[in-house]
Amino acid sequence: MSKKLGSMLFLIVLLFSACSPAATVAPTSTAVPPTATATALPTANLTQAASLFSGPGNADFDSLAALPAGTAVTPLATYADFVQVSASVDGQEAVGYVWKNTLASLPSGLPDLAADQVPWAPLYLPECSPGTFDAAHDIVTFANPGDGYSDTESSAISLTEPLRISVGGMTSDPGNAAPAIKVLGIPEPASGDWWSGITRLDFGSRNGEYFLGIRDGSMADDGFYLDLSVKSDQAIQVWFDQPEGKSLRILDGNGSPIQSIDLTATPGLHLPNGLFPNGVVYIGTTMPPKSTFTISQLRIGVEASGKWDDLQNGYYSEPGLAALAAPRHITIGTEFQINSTSDPRYCRTMRRDFDLAVLSEFSWPGMWLGPGQYDFSALDRAVDYASRRGWRIRASHLLWGAPDAIPDWLKNGRYTRDQYIQLMQQYIRDVVGRYKGRVQEWSIANEATNRSFYPGGDFWGEKIGPEYIAIAFRTAREADPNGVLIFNDDNNQAPQDPNSARVVDKMYATVKQLKADGVPIDVVGMQMHLFLPWNSPFQPKKADVIATMQKFAGLGVRIYVTEFDVDLARQKGDQAEKWSLEATIYGDMMEACLESGVCDSFSTWEFSDALSWITCDTSGCVQDKNADPLPFDANYVPKPAYFAVRDALLNDFTLVPMPTPTK
Repeated sequence: MSKKLGSMLFLIVLLFSACSPAATVAPTSTAVPPTATATALPTANLTQAASLFSGPGNADFDSLAALPAGTAVTPLATYADFVQVSASVDGQEAVGYVWKNTLASLPSGLPDLAADQVPWAPLYLPECSPGTFDAAHDIVTFANPGDGYSDTESSAISLTEPLRISVGGMTSDPGNAAPAIKVLGIPEPASGDWWSGITRLDFGSRNGEYFLGIRDGSMADDGFYLDLSVKSDQAIQVWFDQPEGKSLRILDGNGSPIQSIDLTATPGLHLPNGLFPNGVVYIGTTMPPKSTFTISQLRIGVEASGKWDDLQNGYYSEPGLAALAAPRHITIGTEFQINSTSDPRYCRTMRRDFDLAVLSEFSWPGMWLGPGQYDFSALDRAVDYASRRGWRIRASHLLWGAPDAIPDWLKNGRYTRDQYIQLMQQYIRDVVGRYKGRVQEWSIANEATNRSFYPGGDFWGEKIGPEYIAIAFRTAREADPNGVLIFNDDNNQAPQDPNSARVVDKMYATVKQLKADGVPIDVVGMQMHLFLPWNSPFQPKKADVIATMQKFAGLGVRIYVTEFDVDLARQKGDQAEKWSLEATIYGDMMEACLESGVCDSFSTWEFSDALSWITCDTSGCVQDKNADPLPFDANYVPKPAYFAVRDALLNDFTLVPMPTPTK
């Protein structure tokens, strides 16, 4: 806990959770240097606008408040590139950190803070975890109502300092299969035995006491397991001694040692290079079926570096994309993966730059167990999470005829055409009925145009015929009269070559006929997965895309860009040249959306290269390793493509006049 300055300086530390702005949370540790007297401390003025950060860093810590130039602050101490200050925020005094260079001068004699006197640089944010965070009490609760294990896991996070874990207490359901925090140095393989080759530590609560288990990838069970004989309602810490994780210490809440473990010399383990041999960690949770897990005061992090990060062209000081797009009446969306929120980089980017969560869980075949039977557990988690954060939600996709999106019981069933129609309608009514009001947008009959060109490509088209599109839209409208209904497809942004031209032409004819028949289509979605091996190899021209958007809009629909990414794997040039091309395309397509006057949403299919369906190596992925398709790189650093989109939103633009309708 921090020390008091004195009776005449009463400091209230404000840490605003971005996920719950009204709440205030006390930090892990906020050091305030002691003073021998109650004399008021000297102040200093900001020479430029600055953020007041919750810790000494602009990349690792959240901004508590924006302070205008000229603001008077009270410097308290220094830590590397930052100064701990007291500042007035909304009429109350708040303690945080500002960049040294934003202050004209500092009072002499300011103390330097030690690493244990400032907050850890967080590698995990409880308020953004897949669980439910109670900001008022600093408690996160995880629940797995399903019948199988539920695991969350971050992307790879670089470790240059030793990892630290601290909790105020844990509670879990009684039983042997206990939930736990998990940290991995080598994650589960894409195929084969899930445990093969992994390095993993589980830290959890079982029957009211803490336990620790470690796997070295040689078998499914823990190679080392330890009941700590410490009640799990007490505070406890696990500190690694090196970034590689070769040894660790277990400490009580006061920092007194309980036990030390050398992982390189522990019987039953073969970890000669430590738990994190590749210099990265993956952080998450593991939950047995039908279990709950509550953790208070959860902190996972490393010592703060205190270094100012100015690499990213003002990324931290400029408003996010969603804020910039709002005055343009455009939503900024992305495919949202709830398990990725275990990574603070994902969490911060999602809540900063996006206001629309696109949920692909709606198209998971494992959700539909049989006629009228469903497992909504994963979908409920994702919808609840996005709803709590106030994001707009798109179901992607309510109905999709791709064979991989159809459950086996239905794919292998023998039903009549009328029975397929009844099954489809029942499914739509059940799913839409469950989520209407929380889900605002429904992608229906996804890729029906593209798939109609290939025998067996569209399950619903094969079983019912093209009439299924109208039936699905009408059923969805009945189930949710206020929902936005989207007819979505790929390679339909412009007639760039014969293949894309036939998609545009057929989709236009289909929408024209359906609208004439009174089918309630609100939006035409353009996926824009550009340069995929099976799509057009040509760079789309902005003018052609605007013309195509306006052509569809002339039928009485709006336009969404729904799944944007750019596969660079087959493009010429070095990385800088490829990224420059990518930035041009991203900027052009955002400008097309703006200038068309008919486009209301721009969404990417995920936002970090680390998570793209184009670069991953599992089934269903394109497996183009050097595709670099998204606006953030694999380390969540914004690329030129990000700034091209930002600049398009910042710049003035001129609407392209709609063509005069032809009779």
